[in-house]
Amino acid sequence: MKKFTRYCSAALCLGAALLLSTTCFAQATPFLAAGSSAAFNAMAIGGAIGATPAICTNTPNNSTLADATNVYIWSQTGKSGHTYFSGQDNRASGLDLQNAKGWIEWSGSADGTTLTGVCVYLAVDSIVGQRLFFATNSGGGPAGTIDFAGGCSSGFPIAGDNQVPLFPADTPLPAAICTFLNGKPFNAAPTDIRAEDASFGTLRACGSYNATGTFLGYTCTLPTPTEILSGVHGSTGKVQAVNYAISGTDPLSSTQIAHSKLGMDGAPWVSINGGGQAVLVLVNTSDTATNGFGSTTFNNINRTDLARVFTGGATRTRDVIGGTGLAAKPLTALVREPLSGTFNTFEFQVTRTLEWNHTQEDLTNNSGGLIASGIGIAAPTGWANENGGTSGNPLDWKKTSTGGLKVRVIGTGEMVSTIDTNGLFDANGTNALTNQIGYAFFSFGNVKGAVGAAKYLLVDGVDPLFDGGSGPNQNPSGAGSGALPLCTGTGCPNGVTLTNIANGSYPIWNFLRVVTTGPLGGFIASNGVVTGCVSGATVCQMVQAMQSSFSVIPDLVPISKMDAFRSHSSFAGGVTFPPHNGYKHYTTGVTNTPCGFAPVTGASVQYECGSDVGGGRYLIQQELDYNTDAAAELLTDKQ
Repeated sequence: MKKFTRYCSAALCLGAALLLSTTCFAQATPFLAAGSSAAFNAMAIGGAIGATPAICTNTPNNSTLADATNVYIWSQTGKSGHTYFSGQDNRASGLDLQNAKGWIEWSGSADGTTLTGVCVYLAVDSIVGQRLFFATNSGGGPAGTIDFAGGCSSGFPIAGDNQVPLFPADTPLPAAICTFLNGKPFNAAPTDIRAEDASFGTLRACGSYNATGTFLGYTCTLPTPTEILSGVHGSTGKVQAVNYAISGTDPLSSTQIAHSKLGMDGAPWVSINGGGQAVLVLVNTSDTATNGFGSTTFNNINRTDLARVFTGGATRTRDVIGGTGLAAKPLTALVREPLSGTFNTFEFQVTRTLEWNHTQEDLTNNSGGLIASGIGIAAPTGWANENGGTSGNPLDWKKTSTGGLKVRVIGTGEMVSTIDTNGLFDANGTNALTNQIGYAFFSFGNVKGAVGAAKYLLVDGVDPLFDGGSGPNQNPSGAGSGALPLCTGTGCPNGVTLTNIANGSYPIWNFLRVVTTGPLGGFIASNGVVTGCVSGATVCQMVQAMQSSFSVIPDLVPISKMDAFRSHSSFAGGVTFPPHNGYKHYTTGVTNTPCGFAPVTGASVQYECGSDVGGGRYLIQQELDYNTDAAAELLTDKQ
């Protein structure tokens, strides 16, 4: 089998896989990912131009990617009528298809009759992507698969939706690609938060409801897992809350998880740091009055004010614009679903911090007390449940004294489109969404639709996209203006600087990670930075290729350019993942976790372990010096 490469023919791979094993599939499908939208463009570009030969496409025959005639990519919006492939958790019947925007790249011929490699990206929520990766069936194999619900026999080729910039126009998707991919398991999960934090986010959503927001009361077990619903009128947005495990046995199939030393892989899963990314605070700009979010004087929000907006304490625009004497006007706070990496990053860096220990699910009642929305909530005084029922699902609450709204949105796409669109209403269709405020991880693709209709705010006076006070490179529309950038043509290497993400001074940021199998993710690292990949580790190679894409479209900070990290804390979910920042070496691995082990021969040991989504920010050099001075790590500190 070692003689096979990803360049074997489709027929040879299929035959070999049926007769021998899945090794050839792994090499013909170097990257089948479901996860964060933040890396959607960067991974596509990296798969085409980040390595030689290209990992996912034919090596471009033109130095300008858009002019290459041998690069084949197809994409879908994931919207109604434009969802052709989805993610399916096959552990039980009745689990929802996970629909999202996505792309497919392939090498060989445009019509798929010659097929040497295929890559996939489905931009679901980070936690959903990790569930699709970790879910294990009763036979011990991966249960999260690519699903073409309409089959592969008719309607092909399918025109694409041109969702990835800088590429040639989409190549129509041939039936051969559908046939090859249908039913293949996902082998990678790009994620905004570590696997430990994603697992905690699921456990928190699934625990019995309490008013402090420790647990939110959604049902995550069979036969009827809860669908967390959008609170936007006319939206079909939803995400299903379903348990999974990152160690031990799968909670639905009661089988050892496939991606573990004791499971089918025979090797622990791997988490690879891919780059630093910013969470933007976004506001609709249509109301340009002095008490509207479109006012040119409103360009900054402090974290304490931001926390009060998202815990239901500040429900008027004048509560955050600044000054006194402005007329009262209601705002609309848009909240992501708890199974979102973006939700959890914002939660533990803004609303559930040591400084402000509450939750985005909170509502502030008339006496100043806070009560979390969830399944089992008792309506707080001063708020009306506008969802037509008595539960907190969908989240759709109105502050009766101010008219301020708090509304659930599902997914990055709905968050951004709800912020940048005027004339929308909440779930019951009677309350207009005005002066919307929300948040999303930055990428040029994520904010493209909002350019000209929304702006980002500085947080605590720090600009997330440009230098601000850290240097000379300012927003081209004016320092602190919040104008959202576009990336067009052949690229935008200087489109943003992300200076204050690299140095950690902007308060809402995290590392993007890619979780994958040991064989596909085995990396070689120095001081926490991946410098190479072992043979056959194609997902590791894709993460490396993505680093190259940042010079073309700087959606993230290359991991080698990050000067800051977040302190790690322990995570206990069946087995304890102790805290390790990843820079100091230790000699004893942690049983039933990837921590302290090399996944495969020749790979570096994985020293990073535990939760970091709410960790305090330190400079990496300070950690390295502390490793030397005290033989210890900067652990368990919180933001």
